[in-house]
Amino acid sequence: MSSLRVGWILVVVLSTAILGWLGAFFAAESGWPAPVLGYTSVVTLAAVILLELILGIRVLKDRQRPVAERLNPVAAARTLVLAQAGTYAGAAIGGWHAGMLVHRVPQAGFGSDIVTEASVQVITALVLVIVGFVVEQWCRIPPEDTDGNGGNHQNPPGASGVQPTARRADTDSWSPPR
Repeated sequence: MSSLRVGWILVVVLSTAILGWLGAFFAAESGWPAPVLGYTSVVTLAAVILLELILGIRVLKDRQRPVAERLNPVAAARTLVLAQAGTYAGAAIGGWHAGMLVHRVPQAGFGSDIVTEASVQVITALVLVIVGFVVEQWCRIPPEDTDGNGGNHQNPPGASGVQPTARRADTDSWSPPR
């Protein structure tokens, strides 16, 4: 599984910021309220952040246990997928509300409810993106974990590390085929 790319996250933020600005523009021109998520979505995002942190800490602590006692690798992969999805969702939500802020701050100022709600959304989304990056790092497999016991496997000096794939035939009891 590939890791998060900062460039793609920035593309998501910029494209949704443009869409958010356009949404705020067309909503204002049509006389509609601004399409900003309310404070209840901050509670939902906070729950996602907390869930990511709990699962990420579980994976981080699990990395220090012997391999035989570790949790199922699928559970760690699910935590990684949750962290990556949260990062992209946070980038999209933060970009949308940043676009709203770019459009609404010059018109309404910093004291309006819409600007306050959008600002809280941007901050919450930024926290979600940061937590996603951190949890993704926690889900990485340590490179020094190469043997089956969670320790560092070292080859003896002069050994190539290649294991034989078949047993050698006993040359003392060899007889030609008949």
